[in-house]
Amino acid sequence: MREYKYSQEISQMMFVFGEVQDPNPDTVNLVEDIVRSQVIELIIQARALANRRGARYLSAEDLIFLIRHDRGKVNRLRTYLSWKDVRKHAKDSHGDGGPGVEVDALEEGGAISTEKLTAKAQKITIKLPWEITTIYSEALKQAGHQSDDEEDEDDIEAHEASIQRLREADEATRAMTRDEYQHYSDCRQASFTYRKGKRFREFLNLPSYLDLKQNDDTIDIVGFLAFEMVRSLTIGGLNVKRALESRSVDASVSLAKRKATGGSESPNKKQRTDDPDPFSEPVSSLFLPPPEARTALRPEHIQDSFARVQRDWSHTRSSGMRNWRGGLIRTGVALI
Repeated sequence: MREYKYSQEISQMMFVFGEVQDPNPDTVNLVEDIVRSQVIELIIQARALANRRGARYLSAEDLIFLIRHDRGKVNRLRTYLSWKDVRKHAKDSHGDGGPGVEVDALEEGGAISTEKLTAKAQKITIKLPWEITTIYSEALKQAGHQSDDEEDEDDIEAHEASIQRLREADEATRAMTRDEYQHYSDCRQASFTYRKGKRFREFLNLPSYLDLKQNDDTIDIVGFLAFEMVRSLTIGGLNVKRALESRSVDASVSLAKRKATGGSESPNKKQRTDDPDPFSEPVSSLFLPPPEARTALRPEHIQDSFARVQRDWSHTRSSGMRNWRGGLIRTGVALI
């Protein structure tokens, strides 16, 4: 039996994303299995890109290239890497005093001011090699200016995504007590890689030719994407669970109505035969259980969430035969 290394962290992450405080252990283990397989698939695909470039190790650009179509996730990753660089420069300026050294410097009026940190964050922009650049953008960059349209769309999209997440957190914590909110804040600090580099490498258990470089941004990026995978699986599982509960309530109400009317129902009032999308937000009902009576996600909810991603991805690919030379080919897996 395989040892699970992130049961506590994944339970905390799922609680932050809307799950009950004590998730089902089987569900947590299933999420860890899926995340591990997805991270390995991510590294395999990124390593293939690095081999095409003739590189010995995969780089941050190889990982970001695989998620380039998800602009929201790329923007969050850029922000994460930018502020990581800001914290690194602040820590180098004040010595290795722990993760809160730059915050202490700000509060005590240290050498680094808020304006300087903000300016530093604005100067650090993660440029991707496949983005379109022109001679005018390079000239503006050398002159110390920045195009107004260069970062506007990304900044607006990243800001909207951040506001949406803050709104979700506000709704989740609105009715919490002080102790509950403290526990919620502690759970928000859960991470795969922060001060867990050795455990994360043991968790992946990669062969030498796929191993990640130590003290590199690639480990933090993979940990960030693993965090996003837990979020996607949890939210998708919650949507499946709510849809099933709503459908069960509708069936109970319909059965009660048929019994009340003696089993007769006019043809024009029959229930529609087409099933609604299980991932769509169900209509609120008085018959749905209150928040305090919620039950934990079951493994089948997570399996349905993961299966939908794979099914949607397979529909976008050609269904014809591609391996005309015979033999076995590696089955493609969609990344969450």
